[in-house]
Amino acid sequence: MEKYRDKIEQHGRTMENMGLTPVAARVYIYLMFHDRPGAVFGEIVDYFKVSKSAVSNALKMLTSAELVEAITIGGQRKRYFSVNFKCILNEEAMTKKMGVMCDLLRDVKDVQEVGAEFTREIGEAILLYEMLQVEIPIIMERWRKTIALKKEKGD
Repeated sequence: MEKYRDKIEQHGRTMENMGLTPVAARVYIYLMFHDRPGAVFGEIVDYFKVSKSAVSNALKMLTSAELVEAITIGGQRKRYFSVNFKCILNEEAMTKKMGVMCDLLRDVKDVQEVGAEFTREIGEAILLYEMLQVEIPIIMERWRKTIALKKEKGD
């Protein structure tokens, strides 16, 4: 993993800029570069040389956001953490998240009495999320067809 340290730091900063905490961002990228399907807690703590609490909080946040999943193998007590691509690539999960956000924004708009500018901006955000709910299934279908074509060609 040492050979990836610079990349983990570089891409970790990118994920940090996207809203993850510094430790969560780097743990997420570490898991992408990990040479096995999952890393155990102790490996992560040892690699980053941060407190167990910091890694634990990062993993809790990442699993809560469904960016990372934890599995146990064959009755072992150890949990193996890995990137959850199933959630990223799941059309239903993606559209559900857009719907949840849309509902949240509608509720805020209905209750909030801030002014015309806020009402306009939140209305535009609601429209975006409504459009995403319609467009995500279309994009996912095109993506699935592209993947199938690549498999047929042997790419």
